[in-house]
Amino acid sequence: MTAADIAEIPVGSRKIRRLAIGIVLFLAVYCGAWFFAADQIQSRLSAFLTERQATGSSAQCGGMDVRGFPFRIGLFCDTVRLDDTAQGASATFGALRSAAQIYQPGHAVIELDGPAEIRVSPGLSISADWALMHASIQATLSGLDRTSMTYDRLTGTSVLPAVEEDAAAGATHKLAFSAAHGEAHFRQNGPDLDAALSVDQFDAKLDNDLSLLPPVNASADMTIVDRAALMQAGGLKSGALRNSKGEMRNLTLDLGGGMVTTASGPFSVDDQGLISGEFRVSMKNIEGWRQNLVKVFTDKDGTAMVNNIANMLTALADGKNEASVKLNVRDGIAFLAFFPIGELPRI
Repeated sequence: MTAADIAEIPVGSRKIRRLAIGIVLFLAVYCGAWFFAADQIQSRLSAFLTERQATGSSAQCGGMDVRGFPFRIGLFCDTVRLDDTAQGASATFGALRSAAQIYQPGHAVIELDGPAEIRVSPGLSISADWALMHASIQATLSGLDRTSMTYDRLTGTSVLPAVEEDAAAGATHKLAFSAAHGEAHFRQNGPDLDAALSVDQFDAKLDNDLSLLPPVNASADMTIVDRAALMQAGGLKSGALRNSKGEMRNLTLDLGGGMVTTASGPFSVDDQGLISGEFRVSMKNIEGWRQNLVKVFTDKDGTAMVNNIANMLTALADGKNEASVKLNVRDGIAFLAFFPIGELPRI
């Protein structure tokens, strides 16, 4: 062994020692930074939620904890409660779990457990549960860029406010509902907001436990002009779509048995929440729709309305069982040709 070989051993040992020290220091700094960030998230979120209580719009995260070390970071709550005293609304949910990769903190996935209890004054309450509810959000410093939510095996009941004729007797109506699967997707598209919604096998039953319609598959794909800021503000609020316009690229209702209706076209919403627009509507199996809708609109006026619309569509289609027509909506009133056929709710 030469002198050079003898001198080379301690040099190599020093390099390994320096590398080990560097790794230890990196791990120590990384661990410290993770726990510091977790503490900041928990303390600042707690302070923010406390401040929001004074505004009348608040949220509570029971058993708040930040977990995920070493490669993820996420907020966990045993229960979630939301309150909006201005709207007279409150909601409670089960456990919430969230996670984001350390190298991509702006992209988080969230799971929310049931059951849910939602109450809105006056007189509306909803109870719901599901097998899985999963959400994904991508955020920037200015707010949400895109978000998606999916759920499976949703079931629930809704107690509806009494209509005028039942109000004096204090009557209420219960609606049971279920859906096999549903999705909602929102994203910023330049200054505009894109939205895509769908629900599979949606079923609704009234007090008599009879389904209003066969299980419905429904989907909607639309763009709302100059409303991307709704994502940056953190979500859709009451009246947020007023004084807006957009394009319904596709709205589909499918009851099975060939009963499919689609609609597309431009629309606008005025400052009162009334919708106006011009839609191209296609309906297949008109007679099937008639037979099912008269079971929903059972009063004399409702049945007459359904039969009149079905007769008009059949006439416009030269007696065929499917039609493609133009539906005009002016200030919330829908017109087929020159005849008003229904009123759309304010939004």
